[in-house]
Amino acid sequence: MGATSIALLSVILAGCGTPTDLQRASTNARIGAVNALVLPPPGGPSVVDVVERRYSNAIQQDISLSAASSVSGQNILRVQLFGPVGTEAGQTSLSNLPITESTIQREMRAAFPGVAMQRSPLYAQNSFGPFGYAVGRSGRDLCLYAWQRVTGPTRAAPFSPRGTMQTRLRLCQTGASEEALLSVMYGYTVTGGFPAGSWNPFGPPPPPDPRLGATGKPVFPVMPQRLDTVLEPEPEPVRRPTSRRSTTTVSTPAPAVVPAATPVMRGPIVPPPPSTATSAPLIPAPPTQAPPETPQPQTQP
Repeated sequence: MGATSIALLSVILAGCGTPTDLQRASTNARIGAVNALVLPPPGGPSVVDVVERRYSNAIQQDISLSAASSVSGQNILRVQLFGPVGTEAGQTSLSNLPITESTIQREMRAAFPGVAMQRSPLYAQNSFGPFGYAVGRSGRDLCLYAWQRVTGPTRAAPFSPRGTMQTRLRLCQTGASEEALLSVMYGYTVTGGFPAGSWNPFGPPPPPDPRLGATGKPVFPVMPQRLDTVLEPEPEPVRRPTSRRSTTTVSTPAPAVVPAATPVMRGPIVPPPPSTATSAPLIPAPPTQAPPETPQPQTQP
């Protein structure tokens, strides 16, 4: 074996022992439910999986939710955080425009094919700010689509992007109520964000209620009011009593045969009384009396 062959073989063997750094061609990755940036409220739909995509100016997560529904499509809580992504940013940018009516209509047609969605004219606000929503019914399934955009103050630090969070909720559930679906939008929490000091789309935390702990400021427990719904609640089905004929026949027990008691002979047999078939009693006839004898005159010799 020549010197050239030995050198080539040594290069091949050295290359086999070198670890390979795999480079992904896509910025999409499944990161698992534990790395979700937004979590549903306790008791709400559970997180099935999380798909994350990194853009040059934002991070987007599609958080899949579990729910029983016959409407085609995946229940998703989508969150988009706009800010300084860093060295792991993608090549494309994500649009960060305000929400418009045409945008929401286009999104709902893609998310709910064949379901007539009705927008709510009522004002709704959760812990992060106001949001809009629409509901629609398909058979026994109730669907909700909610949207929200939270952005930081206009006056931010120079050359620093404004912190913005956009949220979309697509949720269908069989037999659910409008209040139950809206509770997901009211109760979700944000678990992460960018570490940059200028990135804060939520603003400073609000101060506590000035009535708390103050003298002369009574606070009464107020029961929650009834929720104004967009759709009329479904009428409860009328349950008619069903008559079922019993297949088992109940047999009436036969009367018990009581054996006649055997008479005990304790004295002479007394004949039965005379028959009483006739209505009048039988009176025996009086005895026949012979006519008295007439005395004969006696003659003397």
